[in-house]
Amino acid sequence: MPTYRYKGISKTGQDLKGTVEAETPALARKKLHGDGIFPEKLDEAGERGGFSFPALLGQQDFLPLLTRQLATLSNAGVPLAAALKSVTPQIDNPKSRKILEEIQEAVHEGATFAQAIEAQGETFPDLYASMVHAGEESGTLPLSLSRLADHLERQGKTKNKVRTALTYPVLMAVVASLVVIFLLTFVVPKIVGIFSHLGKALPLPTRILILITDFLSAAWWLLLIAVSAGALMLRKHLATERGRARRDAILLRLPLFGRLERLSTLTRFARTLSTLISVGIPVDRALRIVAPVVGNVVIAEKILAAAERVVEGATLTEALRNYPEIPVSMIQMVSVGENSGALGDMLARVADAMDEEIEARLSRLLTLLEPLIILLMGMIVAFIVVSVLLPLLDISNIVT
Repeated sequence: MPTYRYKGISKTGQDLKGTVEAETPALARKKLHGDGIFPEKLDEAGERGGFSFPALLGQQDFLPLLTRQLATLSNAGVPLAAALKSVTPQIDNPKSRKILEEIQEAVHEGATFAQAIEAQGETFPDLYASMVHAGEESGTLPLSLSRLADHLERQGKTKNKVRTALTYPVLMAVVASLVVIFLLTFVVPKIVGIFSHLGKALPLPTRILILITDFLSAAWWLLLIAVSAGALMLRKHLATERGRARRDAILLRLPLFGRLERLSTLTRFARTLSTLISVGIPVDRALRIVAPVVGNVVIAEKILAAAERVVEGATLTEALRNYPEIPVSMIQMVSVGENSGALGDMLARVADAMDEEIEARLSRLLTLLEPLIILLMGMIVAFIVVSVLLPLLDISNIVT
């Protein structure tokens, strides 16, 4: 019988870790629920977590589309089993269709939709299973699916905006870099090679250029190995908790991008927390669900610490007030939401306001990025031209 490692929360809010034996992940979670443990993470012992499926097979548009279809059918009164049966044949990807067939079969055999999703491991994000579970417990599954679809669609639109905005600057930087590499590797060596054999002292820029071209021509493979080894070591370091924490701390301190990183993280935090609270999930549990999906380890640690304070009896406002990573304006809005009993709606407004600020800042940053890339490439080309022209201007002194 397989053994599963779990990380979860007890009924009293205590963090728990351990192992449980069961035939399937769904039975393992059911067993833990029976013991009063709510698992946040469940992995089969011996499995490595680095190669699991991302949010539904990495198909960015699939999960929002599926959720929207299920929400629409559920709101129309169609039973969940019938809705899954209706949606499954419309899926073109064979792997995705197989996953939905397994979910449909599990629901048909008596499992809840949340249990069927949890049985798929990390194919679905933790947020998905938690919201479905809350909707089934409260009898508001159609509302939970609608909120979840809104959240996933909004998240996808934000990612698409960023990717679209970065496409031109990145493409321009790549093309310019390839042009410079071509000049340094094939064109410049033929020109400056004439000067290197004249036996006279060359200008410093020319000597530097010759060293660069000689290195690229003779030891490009060494540079390639060094870059590959560095990237591999960095990736391995970032796979550790310490590495991710260090990376995220550096990102938050960057001059221009740090503010964007903080806003993006807090937007995910506010919007996801708003969605969870709106479907009836308690604040402390919602904070624990939100923490792993905000995308920044430093802020996630603050959120988990805030969850502990909420369990001890503090309000969300009091729990967030001590952390400089959370802006005062956001804390004030949270306070208004708690006092008015509309915390979910207020958090959604906070997320909308931050989205607008992100879009404005990103637009300004990209406006500056294009001329900066042009300026940088112009400086490199100017250095190459000057390095070639200086010896030509002084050719009489070099030859004599």
